[in-house]
Amino acid sequence: MSEYVLAADFGTSSLKLGLFNEKLEKKYTAPGRYLYKTFSKKIGWVEQDPREWWITFKKAVRDVMKKYGVKKEEIVSINVGAHMGLVCIDKNGKPLRPSILFFDQRSVGQCEKLSQKVCDEEVFKICGNRISTVQTVTQIMWLKENEPEVYEKTFKFMIAPGYIAYLLTGESSYDWTHASWSLLFDIRKREWSEKMFNLFNISMEKFPETMPSYKVLGNLTQNAAKEIGLCPGTPVMVGGSDTPLAALAENVVDKNRALITAGSVSSVITCTDVPNFSSTLLNRCHVVPDRWLMQGAMNAHSNVFEWLIRELYLKEGESLSSEIFEKVEDEIKHSPVGSNNLIFLPYLAGERSPIWDPYARGVIFGLSFHHSRGDIMRALYEGTAYAARHNLEVIESLGAKIDSFRIVGGGVKSRIWNQIKADILGKKIVVGKNSADGSMLGSAILAAYGVGWIKSLFEIKLDDESVTVFLPRTRVWQKYTKLFELYKSLYLS
Repeated sequence: MSEYVLAADFGTSSLKLGLFNEKLEKKYTAPGRYLYKTFSKKIGWVEQDPREWWITFKKAVRDVMKKYGVKKEEIVSINVGAHMGLVCIDKNGKPLRPSILFFDQRSVGQCEKLSQKVCDEEVFKICGNRISTVQTVTQIMWLKENEPEVYEKTFKFMIAPGYIAYLLTGESSYDWTHASWSLLFDIRKREWSEKMFNLFNISMEKFPETMPSYKVLGNLTQNAAKEIGLCPGTPVMVGGSDTPLAALAENVVDKNRALITAGSVSSVITCTDVPNFSSTLLNRCHVVPDRWLMQGAMNAHSNVFEWLIRELYLKEGESLSSEIFEKVEDEIKHSPVGSNNLIFLPYLAGERSPIWDPYARGVIFGLSFHHSRGDIMRALYEGTAYAARHNLEVIESLGAKIDSFRIVGGGVKSRIWNQIKADILGKKIVVGKNSADGSMLGSAILAAYGVGWIKSLFEIKLDDESVTVFLPRTRVWQKYTKLFELYKSLYLS
């Protein structure tokens, strides 16, 4: 009988789910696209329905099992990775409201109030992070002020992977990778901080126990097994955040190893074994023991690309196709390095690292009648890479010595964008065999570890014979360095 681990990756807009064998080869992927709606009742709000995640997950599991004739007895372990979405459940495990996602901006006012009342340095010393809308505590404080009945009725606050794992096992948990971004967690001791709960006047009883991602949380219950069509008793891992899981998949598990995520939003990440952090970055526990990730998190990447495509290329009712994507890339090829002196500040939704300004807005600087659509699109590609370099400067100022980046996410499909990143960062960019599905592979690695297929999370062997490498070009890097200084000055002017 064959054996597989089931790995799920809940991205910001869709679910990827796959079955992997003991060699961590992806044998089967759930067919079709498993989308869930993202909605915004007000400007700056970003929400999803947790119940839709569960419906999507159940369908994907049944679809992949049926399509490939896999027997339920062949699934030996389950892991769920996901984005950061706050879930409020009642005593019956039912969501009380839609999930608030990590890039939701509604708690800007709470952040400003907290910064006036609370010592930022004290918070940073314990939590390793600054007060911002990303941090769960600011969203909870918004709930206390604006939806007090929801706060009072909340039995447990959870994050997306913990919620799905709870439905699978009946056990509640809050993994370290997400707890790191709560401002209620001591990032060095890896435990809830009673001092922070008291400081923010939040009830600790409303939070599950914190746990490492690599721990087995529990076993599949009878009811959950019936719903998804698997065997009761199947081990389920605690799970974790999609970004650390992608880092695990690319073997970014030791100091000076680095990763770029290229999805709807983007991050520049490096691993460290010493929790020496900068408050201009987002810092968190890794999914592996005794490691942390320093993350320059940006609000813009493919989301801005898709917006520009809609505005500049698509007719009403038309959707992005491979033909249109090829046309866009061809026009970008005909735009020179520097986009004919066009600079794009990609702050359409404000910005996180390193400027931390929710009120920042996008700028296309230097636009004139002689510029083409291709120039504007190339300027966008370059602008997101400048933002990455801005964060890299902070990371390297802390002593990190990075000579190359692994890269993951849907954005790796653009060879032009990859080369632009290499040229602007001045670093080698490596696209691996599984780069497009990094978080799902990382999820599979944790599931395999839980069932004993892997003895150490520090010894993941990559298939480096199948990589594509983009090397920085010295003269191009020199030109981009001058334009990068202009890019930074535009925000300040």
